[in-house]
Amino acid sequence: MNARALVLGALLAGCEGLPPEAPPPAAPGPSTGDAIDPAARYAALCAPCHGEAGEGAMGPPLVDTRLSLEELTRIIDERMPVGNPDACRGPCASSLAAYLRAEFTAAAQACTTIPPSPRRLRLLSRREYRDTLRDLFAGVSPREPTPPAGAATCAQRFTYDPSGRALGSVHLAGSFNGWSATAWPLTRGPSGLWSLERALEPGEHTYKFVLDGREWVRDPANPDTVPDGFGGQNSRVRVACTGTPPGGSGGLSLPADLGGALPAETPPQGFLYDTHADSGLVTAVHLTEQLRAADAVVRALAPGTRAFAGCAPSEDREGCTESFLRRFGRRVLRRPLTASELTRYRALQRGAPDLEAGLRRVVRALLLSPGFLYRTELGAAQPDGTWRLTGWEVASALSYTFWGTTPDEALLSAAESGALDAPSGVEREARRLLASPRARARLGVFAEQWLGVASVADSPRSAADFDRPTREALLEEARRFFNHVVFDGSHHFEDLFSSDQGYYDETVARWYGLPAPAGAGWRLGPLPPERRGGVLTLGAVLARYAHSDQGSPILRGVFVRRNLLCQEFPPPPPNAGGVPEVDPRATTRERFRQHTANATCNACHRYIDGPGFAFEGYDAVGRARATENGMALDTRAAVLDLEGIGVGTEDPVDGALSLGALLGRSGAARGCFARQWYRFARGYRETSQQRCAVQALSRRLGETRDLREVLVGVVTSPDFLVRRGP
Repeated sequence: MNARALVLGALLAGCEGLPPEAPPPAAPGPSTGDAIDPAARYAALCAPCHGEAGEGAMGPPLVDTRLSLEELTRIIDERMPVGNPDACRGPCASSLAAYLRAEFTAAAQACTTIPPSPRRLRLLSRREYRDTLRDLFAGVSPREPTPPAGAATCAQRFTYDPSGRALGSVHLAGSFNGWSATAWPLTRGPSGLWSLERALEPGEHTYKFVLDGREWVRDPANPDTVPDGFGGQNSRVRVACTGTPPGGSGGLSLPADLGGALPAETPPQGFLYDTHADSGLVTAVHLTEQLRAADAVVRALAPGTRAFAGCAPSEDREGCTESFLRRFGRRVLRRPLTASELTRYRALQRGAPDLEAGLRRVVRALLLSPGFLYRTELGAAQPDGTWRLTGWEVASALSYTFWGTTPDEALLSAAESGALDAPSGVEREARRLLASPRARARLGVFAEQWLGVASVADSPRSAADFDRPTREALLEEARRFFNHVVFDGSHHFEDLFSSDQGYYDETVARWYGLPAPAGAGWRLGPLPPERRGGVLTLGAVLARYAHSDQGSPILRGVFVRRNLLCQEFPPPPPNAGGVPEVDPRATTRERFRQHTANATCNACHRYIDGPGFAFEGYDAVGRARATENGMALDTRAAVLDLEGIGVGTEDPVDGALSLGALLGRSGAARGCFARQWYRFARGYRETSQQRCAVQALSRRLGETRDLREVLVGVVTSPDFLVRRGP
């Protein structure tokens, strides 16, 4: 090996300062043979040091390396990864070296085109499974006996006058049915009025009418309205009655924990979301819970199966079965049933003793079908060797991306008409879904997983008053704040880190020391100065990244680097130690600064500690403070290499608000947000092949500053409709 190769090889082998005893990343498979994709090998073995696209992180860049194929192979075989060279020898080393030479060149990374994404099957997550069942059966009303005279029913009658306008459908969507745009249809009467009578739970409800599956309007006959958060108004109805209304709330009475026993998702380390496609496999535990859920649905259907099927009293068994299969099967499988499927389900129904028992058999079988449990992103084969998603697959992808549940009738109709075969149709439907109130719940899920705060409600802390209602309120505040910036505020990315407005209820106001809001519920209002750091100063974030009895500059600094800047670090060495001993005479900053002063730790901590020390103005449960142990706090810090490890920059900050302003201007933070949304929506950690799609999203956000453009951009990207084979 020549001198140049020796020098570059030494760089390639070292994440600077990483001790040889540091535990290596787990190998993705056997070190011999070619059973594992070299891209997967790189992601598992090399990316923590060298960056996901070879751009350099704790180790040097690999883009346009001058090492020959033979030199790269020899170095990987003998030395890599650091501390565990046995993880990739022989054929593994040679295939990985070839991958580096092919992928990590300036030409390969020029992003002149965006290549197709991979084909995938995606098992519904626990959350998606639960919400899908809710939406499939929310409008089911088992037949009930006529209540005796004078019995309280809580029944509410809704009417809509189209004023001569020709409408194909009118639905009622509101807080009482999860804002489903298809669950509660109104019936058109001879006079042209549309009407529906349903029993609602006592209390206050908000609602709108959905016209032709697309247009959401308030009830013109009801003057009682409240802001809908989009610049318009929701209609409000207050229900007061005594006794238990027949039929409950008017929908199918399903167990509250339906799907709750499904195993928790286990995405790989560094993937923050429960949408990870490759982790979704049906196990025996899954099957047991899916069987239980299907049986629970069938039992709940028993009082009114024929009514649920929509069969007329005079309709014969064959006709009822056929219409039900075609209509309900399309909703459950999110596509029309094939001829062979129709034949199988017809036979299943005929084998039952009567029509209703047969229909329940069909429902149970549909809910256990792979076509229901998985959503496909496989596509139809194209002449050029790629695969193009069908309209039905696009409808599912859009609905689960923006709503986290099954497509509504308008989306299925768009698929059936061919409107989703063109990018313009995809964008039109994506914007419709994003404009729906239902998108807020889904975006709230993304926000809590991106910020990593989902576990806050279940993590008690030492502070006696930091009880579960407080923790739950702070988690809800985080979701509402994110949705406020995206939907109600400026929509600008930088406001995620510097907004002076926030949502709070009585609990959050008490915790932050604000005046209690007038009336019950949540309100939007100005935040105190110490809370104007956007997501950085949310109580849920500050409490999540802390120890039980003290703040943690390390946890908070790693959160900024990993979640907000997408900068990865190798695992700490086993002798790194834990929380420093509590010295009553020292501040948290002083204890952690002593803990990380040695050269070995400093290789990583010089990047972590700066952002972490900016949070010293907040304690372990996120309360603002000016002193600790009677000493003034120092929130000044230097953030090194903000835009990428190794760029050689240093940005001074003083406190979390100053850090937030820096992140709001950061191209790396903007690109990381685009990357995080891409991962959530697509269900996988992007490789170098998807890097160009993420870069395009980041540019779009930089040009428009509008977060909604990134949300829509993930499904209008050229790699969305077209997929590649293995």
